[in-house]
Amino acid sequence: MLVDIQSMTKTDRRAGNFLQSGAALLEFAVLLPLLVILLFGLVEFGRALLQENTLTKAVTTGARYLARMPNLMTPPPHCDPGTGWAAAVAQAEALIEKDNAGAGNVILPGLDGEGTITFDGAWRNEAVSVSGSTVYINVCVIEVEAVTPFVSMSGDSLVPFFQLGPVNLTARAEERYIGE
Repeated sequence: MLVDIQSMTKTDRRAGNFLQSGAALLEFAVLLPLLVILLFGLVEFGRALLQENTLTKAVTTGARYLARMPNLMTPPPHCDPGTGWAAAVAQAEALIEKDNAGAGNVILPGLDGEGTITFDGAWRNEAVSVSGSTVYINVCVIEVEAVTPFVSMSGDSLVPFFQLGPVNLTARAEERYIGE
């Protein structure tokens, strides 16, 4: 039986709308938790990227600081720690952990407690182009690496309501030792 909408009375049309009432609210109620999880997941992912960027900049700053410290390493090809290695590494670690060398606020939660910062000196045989020919020279290199757990706003997980496990942020930097 075909129904002509034009011939329906107002009362008949309202009865048809009554069958649809509440459908939008039900759909919204079903989708709301998914939208909230998506929103918090995006916010936490953005925070993780920001903290990764902050950690990378801090590690690079610490490596540059060590690369310019005098008497830090013996000349190549050995590149062993010199007389000022321990004191310079302690200052570089404070520079990486805090926003000021020696004092200040911790730049990332977890970096001063559970996080690890490692320093190493090594030598490399680098190729340098001089007047069209390749020359190999020995250089000392400072390597710095930091690993810290990501501290989420919603607990231990990156996405709320899902236990994805801990997320570690890692940054690594390498600078040629100049020793001004």
